[in-house]
Amino acid sequence: MKKKLINLPKGYLSYSQVQLWNNDRNRYIEIYFNSRDDLRVSNAGMDYGKVVAEALEKEKETDIEDILTHTAVSLLPKYDIRDQEIEVEWRSKEGWLKIIGRPDMLDSKTFNFREIKTGKTKWSESKAQKHLQMRWYAMLIYIKYGKILHEAYLDWIETENTDEGIKPTGRVESFKVVFSLSDILSTMALAMKTAKEIEIAYASHVAVDHKPW
Repeated sequence: MKKKLINLPKGYLSYSQVQLWNNDRNRYIEIYFNSRDDLRVSNAGMDYGKVVAEALEKEKETDIEDILTHTAVSLLPKYDIRDQEIEVEWRSKEGWLKIIGRPDMLDSKTFNFREIKTGKTKWSESKAQKHLQMRWYAMLIYIKYGKILHEAYLDWIETENTDEGIKPTGRVESFKVVFSLSDILSTMALAMKTAKEIEIAYASHVAVDHKPW
């Protein structure tokens, strides 16, 4: 019997989709329903995040172009899986929901993970604890591996604007984020609620697009 998947514009739900849908539904509709990729956010800070991801992959190489970034990354504890997508299909009474996420680092044995943030805006324990993305990854790990994580880490690499572009200041801080099963279950409830709202809106959008005039 074929799986009944919750019908979403991309076929799956991600943390960024949940954030956008719940903060700016009109923009979500334009990007995901109407394929308005020009409305996606892209800035120098996000581009620098890609530099950090590359530095993680090349940490043992000696010919690193950005030595400051390489040094900042070297200060962080390392897990063996880097920047790999986790994909799960969750069976619920509403149907199967495909969910994805990509932690910056994941331990293949313990399933502990770390998420790296960069930028000038200061992170704190309180801000890290409230960050939905951390609970999102804990939820994915729970659904896929049956593992209830009780903690994970958010690492902040402070950056500044220089004549050569965005560079790390040398300040690196790590914040422990704690979870409970209740946190994971409430995130699952939020994911399902968001998915159903999107599915209903998307069905209506498709019906209007295909309506004969």
